[in-house]
Amino acid sequence: MENATVLDSSTFGLIEEGRISVLTLFFSAAGGVALFLYGLHVLSSALKRAAGGRMRNLLERLTGRPWRGVIVGAVTSGVLQSSSMTMVLLIGLINAGVLTLSQGVGVMLGSEIGTTFTAQIIAFKIGQYYLPVIAVGFLLSAVGRGRRFHDIGRIILGFGLLFLGMDILSSGLRGLADTPFVLQLLESCGANVLLGVAVGAIVTAIIQSSSAMTAMVIAMGSAGVITLPAAIALVLGANIGTTITAQIASIGSSLSSRRLAIGQLAVNVLGVGVFIPWIPAYARLVEGTAGTLVRQIANAHTIFNIAVTVALIPCVPALVWLAKRLVRGRENAVPVKQEALSRELLQTPVMAINHASQALMTMAETVMRMLESSRKAFLKADLDAVQDTFELEEGVDRFFHDLDSYLNQVDSHGLSDADTRKLHVLRHAVHDLERIGDHAVNIAERGRVRARHVVELSYEARSEVSTLFDRVKEMLDQVLAGLRKEDRTLVESSAAMEKEIDRLEETYKQRHIRRIEAGVCDPEMGVLFVEALRNLERIGDHAMNIAGDVLTL
Repeated sequence: MENATVLDSSTFGLIEEGRISVLTLFFSAAGGVALFLYGLHVLSSALKRAAGGRMRNLLERLTGRPWRGVIVGAVTSGVLQSSSMTMVLLIGLINAGVLTLSQGVGVMLGSEIGTTFTAQIIAFKIGQYYLPVIAVGFLLSAVGRGRRFHDIGRIILGFGLLFLGMDILSSGLRGLADTPFVLQLLESCGANVLLGVAVGAIVTAIIQSSSAMTAMVIAMGSAGVITLPAAIALVLGANIGTTITAQIASIGSSLSSRRLAIGQLAVNVLGVGVFIPWIPAYARLVEGTAGTLVRQIANAHTIFNIAVTVALIPCVPALVWLAKRLVRGRENAVPVKQEALSRELLQTPVMAINHASQALMTMAETVMRMLESSRKAFLKADLDAVQDTFELEEGVDRFFHDLDSYLNQVDSHGLSDADTRKLHVLRHAVHDLERIGDHAVNIAERGRVRARHVVELSYEARSEVSTLFDRVKEMLDQVLAGLRKEDRTLVESSAAMEKEIDRLEETYKQRHIRRIEAGVCDPEMGVLFVEALRNLERIGDHAMNIAGDVLTL
């Protein structure tokens, strides 16, 4: 016998004949949403780990062409299963100087398409089959050998949990069909689309997930408690509400990041605002795309987002102009490079590693400048070069402390084997580069002693130190190229080069001792000379450490 549910105000929430309370309905809906969000998290995490490298490569190859940015944005949101997460990544990349505002706008438009994939997936009706799907996914992730099987299992498990959450949610919402207040509210959303859009925006802003809001709307459609116009209004409101995440993430960020966040809000508000008068006609059009209300809701979401994105691709320059007018200010004359590490990217470890790698190479360039200035400081007793070395050291020390802290915050549990090895290499390399900088400072300090005490350097000693500098620089250049390109072949000769540096150091020390004994060199210079050689040899050792790590990639 079907439950005939009537709200009894005297018992506050008891639906008499079915004995189903409003509290029960609330817990069913809340539990379904929670399970749906957890399934989405499991699915998203597994997809990021399995395809994170490809996603990173897509973003690295991004050009200024808006259509390519749209494709990248759609794919990235499809992998992350969240346009909000894509926006957080974009804000981080813009903060780091990797992307421009114009490029970010293109990716942002694409993310509006990518976020519709979730609605299309959950619109499928798989009924009782979600239980076998969950079982298969769990078995693969728990007992499957290798990370690939584990990732595939987690992806399957995530899909199963999505459908289970949807089933619980729609079952719980069926009781609302006989709840006068809820029915009246939903009817009002259909008749007054502004109210529907406002409700959708507010609920989405609270839960910070347009996918979850769309899932609830589809569940209401499955339960038969909502009309298509009301569903469209709620989904359009979700497009506005989802921008709250980017607004929060952009607080304290660069000017371009804040402009991107406000640009997303402006695009969604304007797009929905222009479309509101046409919702009834749009609902009649969408009815012809599918035979079920659930699929019609998913199609309405997808068609709207694609249409708005396609229409705005030619308008990217205008959107950039609008964002600059809405958020006024002057960009820094010199863009902030890798010194400003983006904390937002830590939410996606693969992107954080790539970001840290770029910062490390900037640190390496500074270390190479230190080596050159220390060479001038020692060989020419140049106090200006000494000061340059000391100033560069301050930057290297900042790099070291920031990068070391940043890399230690990267969550390695969700990384592929290749990215785990890269994280290990970066953690070691940052320490080796910092030590190389210290040795360059030691050499510069010997140059300062030469300048202040007017200690002369013989032609032979000058030639020998210069030769060892050349060998060390050649080795370090080669090792850093291998690190930058992640190319093992570039560092295969490093061991032989390091042995050559060791041999030259020992040979030059013995020659210098003989020169001192013969009275050719100043004994005071002997100590400075030997210390310079020792520091150069130690730089070779640290370069060899980096080469050894590169060989593990």
